[in-house]
Amino acid sequence: MPIHIDSDDDSTPIVEPDTNAHKLLKVLFDHPDMGFAPRELAELTDVPHSSVHKTLSRLQERGLVRKVDSYWAIADDVAGSRVGNLVSLAAIEEEYGDDAYGDDDDWVEDAPDLGENA
Repeated sequence: MPIHIDSDDDSTPIVEPDTNAHKLLKVLFDHPDMGFAPRELAELTDVPHSSVHKTLSRLQERGLVRKVDSYWAIADDVAGSRVGNLVSLAAIEEEYGDDAYGDDDDWVEDAPDLGENA
């Protein structure tokens, strides 16, 4: 995905999907109040044990994870951001949960034609 070099907008993903970093972060995101030893993370993912520590160290440099003694956890501000996102999504679901757009495509017939460049 191309990005604008002169832009302050960082639209590149934090980690690419289906990478070791993504797999490790998913486990840590799912358990923000727990710390895991590298061996435990290797067992919970298909990331080789030899790659776990190296990947976690890179994630730590980026401020995404933290290390407490020999255990790894999601960084506090990253966990807080995720909780904020989940709360926001819950509020949207509560407000608009009965929205029929996902269940009924009949509205498409009434949508204006935006042309081929839309």
